[in-house]
Amino acid sequence: MIDDRRPGSSWLLVLLVGLIAVLSITLALRWHTLVQPAGAAALPTAVVRAAVPENVAVNGQNPVRIAQPASIADAASPPPTSALPSAAPAPPAITAPTEPAPPATITPVPLAGIAVPNQPPPTLFPTQPAPAPAPVAQPANTAGSVPILMYHYIRAVDASADPMGYNLSITPGEFEQQMAWLQQQGYAGVTMAAAQACLRGEACPPHPVALTFDDGYDDAFTAALPIMQRYGMRGTFYIVNTFVGQPGYMGWEQLAAMRDAGMEIGAHSVSHLNLTTLDQAMANDEVSRSKAELGGRLGINITSFCYPAGFYDANIEALVQAAGYTNATTTRWDNDYSDRFALPRRRVAGGTSLDGFAAIVAGT
Repeated sequence: MIDDRRPGSSWLLVLLVGLIAVLSITLALRWHTLVQPAGAAALPTAVVRAAVPENVAVNGQNPVRIAQPASIADAASPPPTSALPSAAPAPPAITAPTEPAPPATITPVPLAGIAVPNQPPPTLFPTQPAPAPAPVAQPANTAGSVPILMYHYIRAVDASADPMGYNLSITPGEFEQQMAWLQQQGYAGVTMAAAQACLRGEACPPHPVALTFDDGYDDAFTAALPIMQRYGMRGTFYIVNTFVGQPGYMGWEQLAAMRDAGMEIGAHSVSHLNLTTLDQAMANDEVSRSKAELGGRLGINITSFCYPAGFYDANIEALVQAAGYTNATTTRWDNDYSDRFALPRRRVAGGTSLDGFAAIVAGT
């Protein structure tokens, strides 16, 4: 009998050897994992980027440039080193400490109206006057015309320090010479109320000349009034209501003294604004309230008006007439006296000589 168990035993032996080999490999891999350094797992894995052409044609279309994303390997790679040795970096510059800037100095500005020793007060003229036309050749005074002179300040002013103030100012000495000349030539200084009567052909002194003073400056009381009284002259003083009692202007007591001395108090509006730029209600208030307040405080009827800075038109004229005034003066220089609410005046400017003054009065 033949024994067939030997070939089966050989296959079992081969299977046993294979299992032992698999177990050995598994144990070896397990051991390698256990002994691997802890930080090795955190190391990045290099990414290999295959070269890709920059211009790729898709379905026969025009090539499109495709931007390739940077890989981690590119980020980790150091930049290429130049073949030439690089110079050592320059040491940082040492900057000297900057001292803080000194604080700004604020220079005080003198307030308007505060007198400065040995200097005249600034010109007080809130509204720029309307440009007066240059005097042109006019016929000499004729019957029915009365020269109306226009003054502002009676004071001394340095022309270089205050050109506008100088133009608006007559020194007390010059003013006295002018009043003396008027008296010597037989002129009678009159108010606007009296001049209006002359223009209407009513009772009138021989050779009348109206003297008017704008804005109500205090030198009208301290300088002009004594000189006018000395030579028997009268005049009209146009007052701005809101200026009364302010620095550089007459107060109510001085205005009452002017009234008692035979001077006429006229209205020059409430606030000395350009009336032609105001709406109807405000313009009317400036005109009518000026008359009412001045008359109420001084106990007189205010009949004469003067347009602030010489600005007026037909509408403002109508408001003046409706408010109850009987005449109004402008800064216009001519011999047209036909409109009693737009009467012309002749400015006596700073530096006018006595001969120049005589020509102004004569209208030549």
